[in-house]
Amino acid sequence: MAAAEAAGDAGLRTAAAPEGAELAAVIGATVPTGFEQTAAEEVQEKLGSASSISRDRGKIYFEVPARSLPQVHRLRSVDNLFVVVQEFKDYQFKENKEDALKDLEDLVKKLPWTDPLKVWELNNSLKKKKTKRKKHNLQGPASRGKLSDGGEEGGADQNSTSDQEDCAQNPVAVEPTGGQDTENPQGVTSRNGVEEEEDNEQSDVKVGVQASSESGTQAGEGEAKVLRFRVTCNRAGDKHSFTSNEAARDFGGAVQEHFQWKADMTNFDVEVLLNIHNNEVVVGIALTEESLHRRNITHFGPTTLRSTLAYGMLRLCDPQPTDIIVDPMCGTGAIPIEGAAEWPHCYHIAGDNSPQAVKRAANNISSLLRKNESKDSSTALGVPLDVIQWDICSLPLRTGSVDIVVTDMPFGKRMGSKKKNWDLYPACLMEMGRICTPGTGRAVLLTQDKKCFAKALSRVGHIWRRAQTVWVNVGGLHAAVYLLRRTWERADETRSFW
Repeated sequence: MAAAEAAGDAGLRTAAAPEGAELAAVIGATVPTGFEQTAAEEVQEKLGSASSISRDRGKIYFEVPARSLPQVHRLRSVDNLFVVVQEFKDYQFKENKEDALKDLEDLVKKLPWTDPLKVWELNNSLKKKKTKRKKHNLQGPASRGKLSDGGEEGGADQNSTSDQEDCAQNPVAVEPTGGQDTENPQGVTSRNGVEEEEDNEQSDVKVGVQASSESGTQAGEGEAKVLRFRVTCNRAGDKHSFTSNEAARDFGGAVQEHFQWKADMTNFDVEVLLNIHNNEVVVGIALTEESLHRRNITHFGPTTLRSTLAYGMLRLCDPQPTDIIVDPMCGTGAIPIEGAAEWPHCYHIAGDNSPQAVKRAANNISSLLRKNESKDSSTALGVPLDVIQWDICSLPLRTGSVDIVVTDMPFGKRMGSKKKNWDLYPACLMEMGRICTPGTGRAVLLTQDKKCFAKALSRVGHIWRRAQTVWVNVGGLHAAVYLLRRTWERADETRSFW
């Protein structure tokens, strides 16, 4: 039996639906590594759908009616979305490279493309409506007068299918540090022995051809529009006889032959995804052109945290109405802006010791206000968020006045230094302990300097207890998010750290 046929029996998810039934879609979503469960909980809460978490870290899958696509795009924890054509849980690859690639070619004809392409078309129509609204809003006064940021620009990566995996396409974007993410040209490699892939190749190989009416050609005024496409292959594992480039090339050639679509390396209409993780194979069609994590930030700094990771960190500390939430090292303001957007019944305070960072955060807040005004000027409200310049080790806040501290601490890579962290971390933890409410206060802290953090935490163990650790991948760096709980003991400012 051919491997492709054998794999067909192992296919778990497919987007095919019975005739006459409402169009449904199995959606795949890339999420910040380590926050898969958080994303699954959000999907259950907002869409009422159960999710399954992929063995390939950083992905979840869930089924929704196609009419729910607008709500899917409003999820806060997902980076990129795609509709699943079919998934194979245990695809048996041939040992011989030519045979393995031939099986991938043969697979194209057997896949249920019809419904996923309908979902893709529906998704496109939603994007066109959104673009028309944007163009209309640009003509209003609310969208004029963009604030200057001293020449600092942040580019949005285009056509990014997976920030964590699809890295060859966008080798640079926002340059992170201190816990901030960027596209990693080498792919995702977690360090310190956790989730390390010996062979993790990512490649965007664009292969394409011309469109046929059978498979989602778009018609306009009686004429069929020629669709352009590319294939993106993400491969992880060391048991394959082929490279991701070879898989994308041959699979794309078969897609070309099957649909007669036109190849375009950059200006494509359809992006076909071929995700291979050991023996797990997922074929999908991308629904996002750029990552959803760029929703809030317009003024980027050297360290800009992804909004999706900020959401995961905030959700970890379970904010309640009227909570006061502080980010004492806010950078461009990704965490407090995400908090104000998703938890408007809390009060958010952002601060940083850098005047440039405070200015960027203020500009990003202003952009959010303009965005809210453009949506519906009649009901637009302010955001419960203030930004201040301060010293992290001497915060102008009353003792015990804060419910939650959420921040991205300096990694000592692009910002600060490992040496400085040995003094900074214990001083920060002590000051955070002072401002947090004894007994109920929480802190969620992101850092890559785990050794220094563990040492600092051991020295302030009388005021902070570690409740949970989430291992995350941030721009190719293996980092950790720590959930700490405040003890009842009084913070002693005079205690010696070391």
